[in-house]
Amino acid sequence: MSDDAHLTPVFMPALGAILIAAEDKKGEPLTNNEVLSIRDNAACIMMTHSDAAKLAESRGYDDIDPENCWYDWQMLRRELDRKPELDPGARVDMFSASDPAYQECVAKARETLDEFRTMIPRYDSHSCLIKTRLDDGQSSGFVWLFNTTISGNGFIAELFEVPPSVSLLKVGQVFDVADADVIDWMINDDGTLHGGFSLRYYRAKLPPDERAEFDAHVGVTKYG
Repeated sequence: MSDDAHLTPVFMPALGAILIAAEDKKGEPLTNNEVLSIRDNAACIMMTHSDAAKLAESRGYDDIDPENCWYDWQMLRRELDRKPELDPGARVDMFSASDPAYQECVAKARETLDEFRTMIPRYDSHSCLIKTRLDDGQSSGFVWLFNTTISGNGFIAELFEVPPSVSLLKVGQVFDVADADVIDWMINDDGTLHGGFSLRYYRAKLPPDERAEFDAHVGVTKYG
């Protein structure tokens, strides 16, 4: 299917500009809840990926990714030298969920779920992770879960880190995840990565001199 067969939401005006105006009007830094509320109530139009890319090029910058709104907003504030600096927390996802290349990663992860299932019994469940979208009743975001086990036609996995976008969730909560809700999967076999398609994509985009640091961060020494 062609790129133009898919539509993606685009903020008009840019979400970054909306947040700047809101913070200027408030006269002090926006809270996480305020940022998410502004995002959820901002106007969007649906555009093809190619038209959205052309708009970003004409603007001269990429807009804030709504899935990583708090993190990207804090990075923008730092670029603009806005004080005080606030903790951006962990980035829920490392690139825009609307990126066609990212969507290919999701498709590949789902196509190989049977492979993942055959591997799970051979490894410590704490080394088996899946990524999905979680909702805390106020907002949602993409999150990695660990301690993954097979459950019927889906999986059961546990939350080990609470990102700012779903701050009402708790470490240790267990979730049922259907195949259709899996965004990615990975197994870290003592440093050898299986799956992790979104991680591989992001690593490939990094400058070569930054890849070793990324590998150390995710605990990978070999990409299987």
